[in-house]
Amino acid sequence: MNVRFYFYVSLLSAVVATFNLKAAPTEYHFYTEQFPPYSYLQQNAITGINVDLVNALCQRLQLSCTITLLPWRRAFEQAQHHHFSGVFSTSRSADRESLFHWVGPIASESGYLFRLKGRTEINPTNLTEAKNYIVAVSRGDRLEAFLQSNGFNYDRNLMGFSTRTEPIPLFLANKVDLLAGSKRALRSWMLEQNMPADTAEPLFKLEDVGKHYLALNLRFPTDIALAMQVELDNMRKNGELAALVQSYQ
Repeated sequence: MNVRFYFYVSLLSAVVATFNLKAAPTEYHFYTEQFPPYSYLQQNAITGINVDLVNALCQRLQLSCTITLLPWRRAFEQAQHHHFSGVFSTSRSADRESLFHWVGPIASESGYLFRLKGRTEINPTNLTEAKNYIVAVSRGDRLEAFLQSNGFNYDRNLMGFSTRTEPIPLFLANKVDLLAGSKRALRSWMLEQNMPADTAEPLFKLEDVGKHYLALNLRFPTDIALAMQVELDNMRKNGELAALVQSYQ
């Protein structure tokens, strides 16, 4: 009786182990947007500070990972629909907290509103005054929600785009008054347009709308998410993350 019982227990354990082996994901997929210098397409390859960071985490954990560049709204939605996926660079906020598992913070900087250098007629010193001008935003981005919560709207002072960099030509042509982003990002965007790095000048710092994170689907394996956080913390402590950011200066 006992022999038969242990035989069935052993058989059941073997079946469960085999099932888990087959069910375990062999590849993880991450989505990001055109957001230099953090993520962008260069010579048909996706690169950038946080792209390199995510790739480094995958290599350290011996994970097979792919990264796809999409408009932000699609990237955000894809990560919610596919179990073994994530999206970056994602601002972590109260309204998003329950949508994902979070790994971070990853590389990011404080945000500012920028005007084209020399356009002295564009001179807001706070969000209330900025409502008198046209601000470009990426649709679905946290900044869009932040500005809307502060009284901005598409009928009057917001202009929406599929990516953060899409409005740059309009900004340079004086058809968009203000851009939002970090000093590092704006410097990168201007250089990408073959313009001097200081073509856009910051006017005032924006209230913190959330540091950037790698946001993982709720069905993403918890043990791997925790391992990614440990590796990221180690990279921050030993200076590797700072060195990675510095390499894109």
